[in-house]
Amino acid sequence: MLRLFSTAILDQMLLSGGNLLCGFVLIRYTSDFDYGLYVLIQSATLLVVSSQGSWTAGPLSVMASRKPPDERRATVGAVTRGQARAVRVLALLALAVPAVGFLIGKLSAVMATVLAIAIVSAWGALRRDHLRNVMLIYSKPHALLRADAFYVGILFGGVLLASFATKQPIIGATVALAAAGWAGTLSAWRSFAADPGWVAGDGAAAWRELRAFGIWSLLGGAIYWLFGQSYSYVLASRLDLKAVADVNASRLLLMPAFVVATGIQGLLGPTAARWKVQIGFRRLLRRLLLILLLVGSADLLYFGVVWGLRDWLTGDVLHKHIGNRDSLLLLWATVAIIGIIRDILQCSLIALGRFKSMAGQVAISAVVALVLMWFGTSLWGAAAVLIGQIAGELVNVVGIAWLVRSSLKVEKPVEVPHSPGI
Repeated sequence: MLRLFSTAILDQMLLSGGNLLCGFVLIRYTSDFDYGLYVLIQSATLLVVSSQGSWTAGPLSVMASRKPPDERRATVGAVTRGQARAVRVLALLALAVPAVGFLIGKLSAVMATVLAIAIVSAWGALRRDHLRNVMLIYSKPHALLRADAFYVGILFGGVLLASFATKQPIIGATVALAAAGWAGTLSAWRSFAADPGWVAGDGAAAWRELRAFGIWSLLGGAIYWLFGQSYSYVLASRLDLKAVADVNASRLLLMPAFVVATGIQGLLGPTAARWKVQIGFRRLLRRLLLILLLVGSADLLYFGVVWGLRDWLTGDVLHKHIGNRDSLLLLWATVAIIGIIRDILQCSLIALGRFKSMAGQVAISAVVALVLMWFGTSLWGAAAVLIGQIAGELVNVVGIAWLVRSSLKVEKPVEVPHSPGI
């Protein structure tokens, strides 16, 4: 556990630091329009990636944990081959949109180019994210760290080049996203090919089994995106791109906490499914609560450091004036803490395969969040999207806690043989 989680935390520090530096460069050396558009592209990419992850990552982790090694490798290979074929077809079809938009005069040459590159970037992000999940299923944190190092290095280098050496920084930054995603994909593919090696099983059977879990997981993931990540689009439609830039600039200061939480959840999803089989649900839940205490304490410490240095970070590092900065920072910190609780507790439900129940309660959370976001902008301005997120996340956490409690009632304690290292 120590080796696995220490490498995973190092990996997330790398990703967090890379994204943080890229954001700093874009905020400081490009316009609010370029940075705001970059944020919208990242948010759209996150939507398709999280949708795919909901469809395949959690369900595949649960399936793989229940299979013997040879059958597990064949299932993973079959799903990976099918995923590659599906996203290739969808990406090629999507590329027709900017082409048609430009030809009929609805998109400028710059916007059509940005959109086309963003589609290629999303294609690479989908491949990379799937392969990252496969590496986590097989507990290969060092190979994952190597692949993510390629990703961060190319992304940061590309953003620097776009900011200082191009006339259209947004085009260069989007190219950097695409190149980084595909570099990470290639590294992960080669690493898994070397050990344990790709073996394709019965694709139809694997996808049939996956579908039983995946449809509800996908529905829940898509609904969650509506209040977890759509805030940039709410701000752009209700206010302007300046509001998008301000809210995301304040979030950037707390980015390490968000990225580490996301990475911990990504690691814990496959790991929790395996632990559930090995030690039972009750002991799994105790482990998750211990991890929650450790991660939550570290994040609170980080928030305290950022709060103390906020004037220097925004004035000297970012060179940016952020409207209502202190309020936005406090709201983002609240969102992050509630999100940590949600992400870690949710792993116990993923291990049980309770995707249908999770989809139902997250729908209620989304309604609460979106109503407050949309109508609250006239009362609270840009802060409304964070107030809406906090309300939605609280409803979500209460729902998750209720599902965990109900699962404990029906779970019978199991005798677990002693296994060194578990």
